[in-house]
Amino acid sequence: MARDDDVAWMIEHGPEIFEKYAGKWIAVRDQKIIGIGDTATEADEEARKHAPNGDFVLEGVDYESDVIYGVA
Repeated sequence: MARDDDVAWMIEHGPEIFEKYAGKWIAVRDQKIIGIGDTATEADEEARKHAPNGDFVLEGVDYESDVIYGVA
């Protein structure tokens, strides 16, 4: 289940996220990035150290534009 506050935060900070994390996967919880990886699995594994129940948003940040793709 997506966390609306975290999705809104990612939209608001999209340009900053793109600049720093283009080509990466990120996991967001409570408006903070808690996991980063080259793959969704890597970001998920890192994020689960902070949120073992999987209560976070997992997103892929596209190289080509400032589009963020949602997974969970």
